[in-house]
Amino acid sequence: MTDKETKILVNNIFDTIKASNDQTDLRTVLDQYEIPSKNRMDPEKYPELAFAITGNEIQALKANGFIDKEMNLTTGISENLNDPLTKLLYATMWKNGDLKKVKHIIQGVLDGVNVNNNKDSALVFYHFGKYLTKLPGQPIIDQHVIRAYAVYQAETEKEIKSLRSLNTLNKSHRSLIRDYKKWIISDELSESLKNNENYTYEIDKILFAAGKTIKVRS
Repeated sequence: MTDKETKILVNNIFDTIKASNDQTDLRTVLDQYEIPSKNRMDPEKYPELAFAITGNEIQALKANGFIDKEMNLTTGISENLNDPLTKLLYATMWKNGDLKKVKHIIQGVLDGVNVNNNKDSALVFYHFGKYLTKLPGQPIIDQHVIRAYAVYQAETEKEIKSLRSLNTLNKSHRSLIRDYKKWIISDELSESLKNNENYTYEIDKILFAAGKTIKVRS
């Protein structure tokens, strides 16, 4: 796929999203543009999250000694886990070396709708925490989604060529993330679509697959 063809595909996908009236319309987009199945989110690997996490729940965890002042899980937390599912999930995080990553999700939950454009690292986890609040204007953020949005905004083939190689989100992408979050609740999307609960999840699935499809790998 050339850079010119990439721009046409992405623009068409965004135009179709903007013309959608409900989640049923959104669910036809990937088939309409023949996005390969291998680039789509696997619903068994990434099923829709049917819960929200509130700042009050995080504060309760802190009060009970599960989270320390730096927002990390406390080192002795495993001694106080009783539920077998919680034990399994904690053990999986421990084995994968992911315990320290939870801090960034916690910070995102606590910030909620507050605008924090000074976050320098772990942006994907931080904004995932914001998404978990299920508050308006907090979509899932990852490299594929932002790659697709950035190409949609790009005006030159030189920009597109560079964006197709985007790998990891860092502080240089904060303005893109901010603009994408504004777009997801903007008047460019129909009011009937925005009235659908969790419509951003369906858009995320589309842009994840589109962004992955247009990625250039070295």
